[in-house]
Amino acid sequence: MPYAISVDFGETLVGFRPRSYEYMIGILKDYGYEIDERTFFRALVKVLGKSNFANEEGLNPLNLHELFYELGIHPCRKIIEEIANKDKYQDYFLYEDAIDFLKEVKKKYKVVIVSNSTKRIHKIVKEFELDKYVDKVIASCDIGVVKPNPKIFAYAKRYVGDILLHVGDIYELDVIGAKRAFINGILLDRFNFYPEIKIKAKTLYDILRYMEIKGLI
Repeated sequence: MPYAISVDFGETLVGFRPRSYEYMIGILKDYGYEIDERTFFRALVKVLGKSNFANEEGLNPLNLHELFYELGIHPCRKIIEEIANKDKYQDYFLYEDAIDFLKEVKKKYKVVIVSNSTKRIHKIVKEFELDKYVDKVIASCDIGVVKPNPKIFAYAKRYVGDILLHVGDIYELDVIGAKRAFINGILLDRFNFYPEIKIKAKTLYDILRYMEIKGLI
């Protein structure tokens, strides 16, 4: 079976607006808490990275009390209720480097999406015709397992064989999850949320250059 490259979905191939955490930052701001986006994101993914199994939506369960602890905020019941009841609908778009990346990788490898996502992922994949370039979509909502649990990568390997590289935008989920599955992972840091990470990429074009340097393409 040929080798494969795995790639995350949200904020890697497809962007969502508002991003999943932006509404929470807005609610906290209404209560007088001024928290910059990077600080909030890093606290959020630290908490999400502790879970291994999906909630009823197919996503990483989020303990708001633990998140507030990481942010140094007293967990007021009113704030928690407002966040929990907020309409979380998001619009979405395809990143301009996504198709070029998939086309280039597909020339040599099988491509598998490995994503912590809801059932909505399948609709979006078809809408943007990503299934032309992707051999399999492994979504947490379908298997009940979320990154960084290495089992999600084991599911992917059943369909596409050995995975040489995983690309994703959340270090705590993508890179650590890949390492736990004995797969090399590289961080796609579009928003510079990880200034301390030295080996990373700003765009998927940078990922292609990294793969070229490593002799993968």
